[in-house]
Amino acid sequence: MSSYSGTNRNLYGRQTIYIDQEEKSLLSLGDTELKAILAQYIPVITEIHSTNQERIQYLWDYYLGLQDIYKKEKHTREEINNKKVENWAYAIVDFKKAWQLGNPIQYVMINETSGDEIETLNKYARYENKEAKDQLIYEDILVTGRGFRFQESSEITEDDEAPFNIYNVDRDSCEVVYSSGMRHEQLFSVVITAMQNVVLLQEQEQKQYYLQVNIYLRNKKLTCNYMSDGTIEWVGDVQPIILNEHLITEYYVNRDRISLIEIGKDLFDGINQLESLDFDDMEQFVNAIMVFTNAQIDEESLNEIKKLGAVNIKSTENRKASVALLQQRLNATDTQVFYTRLLTSLHQILGIPMATDTGSVTSGDTGKAKMTGQGYTSAGIRAKTDETMFKMCDFNSLKVLLKICKADDKSKIKVLKASEIDSKMNRDMSDNLLVKTQGLMNLLTAKVPKEYAIPIINLFSDSNAVVKAMDKQEEENKEEESKNPNTNTLEQDNNITNANQLDLQEQ
Repeated sequence: MSSYSGTNRNLYGRQTIYIDQEEKSLLSLGDTELKAILAQYIPVITEIHSTNQERIQYLWDYYLGLQDIYKKEKHTREEINNKKVENWAYAIVDFKKAWQLGNPIQYVMINETSGDEIETLNKYARYENKEAKDQLIYEDILVTGRGFRFQESSEITEDDEAPFNIYNVDRDSCEVVYSSGMRHEQLFSVVITAMQNVVLLQEQEQKQYYLQVNIYLRNKKLTCNYMSDGTIEWVGDVQPIILNEHLITEYYVNRDRISLIEIGKDLFDGINQLESLDFDDMEQFVNAIMVFTNAQIDEESLNEIKKLGAVNIKSTENRKASVALLQQRLNATDTQVFYTRLLTSLHQILGIPMATDTGSVTSGDTGKAKMTGQGYTSAGIRAKTDETMFKMCDFNSLKVLLKICKADDKSKIKVLKASEIDSKMNRDMSDNLLVKTQGLMNLLTAKVPKEYAIPIINLFSDSNAVVKAMDKQEEENKEEESKNPNTNTLEQDNNITNANQLDLQEQ
């Protein structure tokens, strides 16, 4: 019997598909048995995928500006109904994407082994435009909660330097299926495409709709058509995957695959509502209602008044006639306070720095205090969580890339292991540069080894490369000193540098 899990939630993350199978048992099955097992789960997989796909499309439309405010209704003065989008969803996703991946992810060595091969791996990654593809997949994650990457081998030629190809799978066409067991291991992935063909029924051509389902296990690929009547038709032969690896990897930054858009949606909607009502208020103020006292005006006369912009009414001694404009506006101060409160909450919840008026800098609002006050310090701490999860997913992709490289005789990567590599997301770390460099100087003066001191200050993306460069510089200085005894020693140079920096600080 087949079973699955996945809850029917309304925009609170994507549904992840789990089935009661283990990868080892699936890989041991023959083609006929495997098709029979997979056929049990295809209706469930496509149903969950359809729900995910619908919500992903909604979130992507929301990100681009098609937001709930366009459904706004008014029950009084319906002709004045402004619907304004202040698209903070796009602005915040754009900032997060630039903040996290504005600089390319760099593979760096954890130890000194295989340094040349890591440089080759980075070269291959640049050739495949991995930097741009990382940004796009991170955008998918921020907007829809997840993204998918497909990797395959590619022959090295004069025109193709890398032994692999990297593609981002469409965010709304893929699912990864996991085991419901304790390990939740990846069983297979599916790429689902809506198709149609023309069939002849009762001598009339009719369109027939179906889903083409490509299934990727670790060791083989199968294709079937899931027809609208519920039948499953297997297409073509089972294709072996010689690499024996999962070619598709799911990327996400939280276990529920909840997106940044979903987390901030209520506040996005609140800001749009407030802005739209503010526009309504201004328009209603300009188009104020006329109130006639002790005067009777029919529709024709009212239209004439609107056309001419003036009115003539009659009064008696007992009943004084008058006309006035009914004008009342929202308190701008109160609405601005409410708007600021919404915007501040939005930035705090999503971990986004909030720009402040540069003209209102106080005496204490400089350096680290300014970074903290505007939220950059908090954003940096929050960003590390996303980095950890993204790097976990990228590590799975990295293992596939290395296996592809080692299987290609023309590749220059033969012994490099994933365990020897660290992925560095190079956010801007130049804030408080003077404090960091002074801290490094103090650590080195205190005889703290370079390999421990340099990572502490968090200034360089590849600490090992900096240590290696410093060691090389020291060796060159010693060689120069041995050739010229009059040259100052490295320790004397450091003392002179320290003294000069102290003099500059005192000045």
